[in-house]
Amino acid sequence: MSILEVKELKAYYSTEKYGHIYRVRAVDGVSFQVHKNEIYGIAGESGCGKSTLLKAVSGLIKPPLEILEGEVAYNFDDKILDILALKEDKQRRQVRGVRISHIPQGSMSVLNPVRRIKKSFEDIVDAHQKIKDRTCFDKMVKTHLEALGLDWSVMHAFPHQLSGGMRQRITIALATILKPDIIFADEPTTALDVIVQRGVVQLIKQIKKEQQNTLIMVTHDLAIHANLCDRLAIMYAGKIVEEADVDIIFNQPKHPYTLMLLKSLPTIGDKSIRASAPGAPPSLIHVPSGCRFHPRCPEATERCRKETPELIQVGEGHRVACFLEEGSK
Repeated sequence: MSILEVKELKAYYSTEKYGHIYRVRAVDGVSFQVHKNEIYGIAGESGCGKSTLLKAVSGLIKPPLEILEGEVAYNFDDKILDILALKEDKQRRQVRGVRISHIPQGSMSVLNPVRRIKKSFEDIVDAHQKIKDRTCFDKMVKTHLEALGLDWSVMHAFPHQLSGGMRQRITIALATILKPDIIFADEPTTALDVIVQRGVVQLIKQIKKEQQNTLIMVTHDLAIHANLCDRLAIMYAGKIVEEADVDIIFNQPKHPYTLMLLKSLPTIGDKSIRASAPGAPPSLIHVPSGCRFHPRCPEATERCRKETPELIQVGEGHRVACFLEEGSK
């Protein structure tokens, strides 16, 4: 059963320069479904629209970001919620934190540097449940922290007194204190060393197992996707170019861009130079005609330069946007 369905979503950044309005097509016609209790990954190079997609789908829409068209429908207890139809920030805040939660990039930008950690927990819980009994609040938070392997003493610390890994764990604890149905994680392991990354990934797995919620994970680190996710979508220049189970993506990739991403991964014991896609991702203001990957694709044809490939199904749960895969159902 799907807990989230996105249809033809277009989310652009509008900027004005010298009297002319430019639109950055960060998310340009994206459609996908997320099943209940799964971990759905979104991967791709920096600047491909991953973080913007999360913002748009979770209702974190603030200028210059705007939704041009599309649908974002959640299924909570067999009740459909169209988050884009919630016009007021107050209505969206009632959903976020309880039904939907967001783990943003950069723990220091989340935690108030002049307030103790406990105050951050008080703000989140009080915004939705109104703290009436201080003892019950302390017990609830302490139980949550212990389940995540965190000591109560961190509640009295300021953010700068904690390590980067500990701040990230606190950020995850804040995002999950009210046990949301769906969690959006935006690069939760960025700027952390590999040992701390492993701890954060294990923490996310533990939370999902205990709370039975759904997780959408955005990161450019394919190793984390391989270790954590059930299904994976590959984004390029504002569009999804391939989607399948993680095992299929890593063992039977179809799109040339996915193939190049996987070829660029380092292998233990292999000291040879890794191949990667030539050039750089295109400007999302002036996107290429046809397939957006064609300027970097070794398989590109004249048709690729003129026509935009549709995201078609080439196997069970496997979708690819490439003319090379037409007729391979």
